[in-house]
Amino acid sequence: MGRVLDAIEQKHRKRAVAAVDEAGLVIPLTDEAEAGASYHAVLPWVSEGREVYRRSLILALDAASRRVFPGSVLWVEHALSLGYKCRLEDRPGISSSEICGALTSALDSIIAADIPFGTAMAGRDPGVAIPDSLGRWWDGSIPYRINSLEGSSAFGTGPVLPSTGMLELFELHPLDAGFVLRFPGSLEWPSMAPWEDRPKLAREFDLEEKHGSRMHVRDIDELNSRIEEDGGLEVVAMSHFYQEYRLTEIVMALEGMFPMRRVVTIAGPSSSGKTTFTRLLGMSLRAQGFGVKSISVDNYFRNRDETPKDSHGDYDFECLEALETEMFGRHLSELLDGREVLLPVFDFIEGVRRDGQTPMRLLPNEFLLIEGIHGLNDMLTPGVDPSAKYRIYVSALTQMNIDRLTRMSTSDSRLIRRMTRDGRTRGYSGEETIRKWPSVRRGERLHIFPFQEMADAMFNSSLPYELPVLKPFAAPILETVPEGSVSYDTARRLLSVFSLVRPIDADAVPRLSLLREFIGGHLLGQG
Repeated sequence: MGRVLDAIEQKHRKRAVAAVDEAGLVIPLTDEAEAGASYHAVLPWVSEGREVYRRSLILALDAASRRVFPGSVLWVEHALSLGYKCRLEDRPGISSSEICGALTSALDSIIAADIPFGTAMAGRDPGVAIPDSLGRWWDGSIPYRINSLEGSSAFGTGPVLPSTGMLELFELHPLDAGFVLRFPGSLEWPSMAPWEDRPKLAREFDLEEKHGSRMHVRDIDELNSRIEEDGGLEVVAMSHFYQEYRLTEIVMALEGMFPMRRVVTIAGPSSSGKTTFTRLLGMSLRAQGFGVKSISVDNYFRNRDETPKDSHGDYDFECLEALETEMFGRHLSELLDGREVLLPVFDFIEGVRRDGQTPMRLLPNEFLLIEGIHGLNDMLTPGVDPSAKYRIYVSALTQMNIDRLTRMSTSDSRLIRRMTRDGRTRGYSGEETIRKWPSVRRGERLHIFPFQEMADAMFNSSLPYELPVLKPFAAPILETVPEGSVSYDTARRLLSVFSLVRPIDADAVPRLSLLREFIGGHLLGQG
C-alpha cells in the first residue's frame, strides 16, 4: 500500500512535513497508507507544520547535546523570540557562545547525515520503548505518541519529520547562562526573522522557571510525584502564596507611585485571568486604604455601522480602530483633572453607543483601573501623559513541561481554561471553542504581544497545578469532539496529555485563586 507520503497530492510531496487523515488527525508521512484513504498535506509554514518542524529540531538538538556534552542534560523551557529558551543542566564550564558553536556544528552533522526519526504510539503499537517518567503515570485512556532520534526520545504532541535532512534552517542564540533555539517563521518560510530582544519578558520567564524548580514541579513526572505525596495540597498552597506575593509586589509599587501614576491599565491574551486579577488588585488596593474606580473600554466601541471589517468581511472588534479612542482619552484627561465625566454605555444588542450616560468623578485617593486588550498601547489613550499610567501585562507566561524536551504551550493551557469556562457558563462545545481559537490567537499576535515590553509589571497567572484540576472538567468536553472535525486533532492531542496527569480535587483550590474564574466558586462571585 505504501507510505502516506505517496498518497498525498504530487504537487505537495516535496514540501510536506506531515499529513492529515480522514479522521482529522495529523500523522507522519512515514505511516503506512490505508487502501482507498485520502490524505491532505501539512506544509511547514502552517501552524501544524511549524510544530512538526520544531519538535523534530528539538530531538535533533538533544541528540547533538548527547554527542558533544554527554555529561549534561538538555532542558527546553519557555517560548521567546520565535524560539525556545533552553539550558544545559550540569553545563560545561564554557561560555554560552561556545556552547552554541559546539551544538551548531553537531546539529549540522546530524542534519547532513539525514538520520530517520522514529515515531510510534504507546498503548497501540507493540514494542514501543516508553520512558519511565511517562509510562508509570499513564491512565490508559488514550494512546500517546513517542518520538525518537538516536538515544533521544520525547512525548510527542504530534508527529515528527521523516528524517533530519528535512531540517532546513535553525539558529542558536546565546542568552545569559542558556540559549534560544530559534525556528523559521511562517511568513517567508524558511527565512529566519531577526532576533528581537525582550528583556522584561525574559526576566519574568526566568523568575517563574526558578520558582517551578524550587517547588519541584518542572514537568508532569515531578508534579505527579508531588500529587502522590499529599493529593497536591502543598503544591496548591505554595502556588497560591507565591501568586499572592507577586500581586503584593505590584500593589506596593502602585502605592509608592501614587498619585503620579493612578491610571492602571491591564492587558493580556484570552483566558489569562485578567478579570479576576483586576478584581483582586482592586480589593488589595482598597485594603491599603485607597479607593478604586474602573472603566470598561467596551463601552467605547464605535457604532456597529462604523466598525472596521477584517479581510474576510467580518467586523473586527479587536482592532484599535473599533474603539472611539479620542473620546476615551479625553474622558481620562478630564478625570485626572478632577472633573466629572458622563461615560458612555454600549448596547451590544443594537450595536449602538449611547453617550453621556454614567457620571464619574475620580476622588483624590482613588486609582482608576482599566482592563482591555489594548491596555499596553498608548494609542488607546491619546492626550494622556504616559507617565500617569501604570501598565500591567497579565498572561499564563509559563507552564510546566510535559517532559524535559516537550513544552506544554501556554496557548494550549489558555485554550483548556477557555473551554472549561465556556462549556460551564455558556454551553459552548469543545469543537466550537477549538475551531475559533486560531482567530483569537491572531488577534493576540496583532494587538497584544507586540506591546509586551511596554508593561511596567508582568503577572504570571499560570499555576503548576491547573492541569490536574482542569482534567475532570476539560477531558469530558474534549471527548465529545467528533472524528472528521477540524478540531479533532487538537482534542486528541490534549487528551493524550491529560492521560499522563494525576487529578487534583477542585475543592483543594483556594476560593481566591485565579483558577476559580474558569472552574467556578470564586469568593468574589464571578464564574
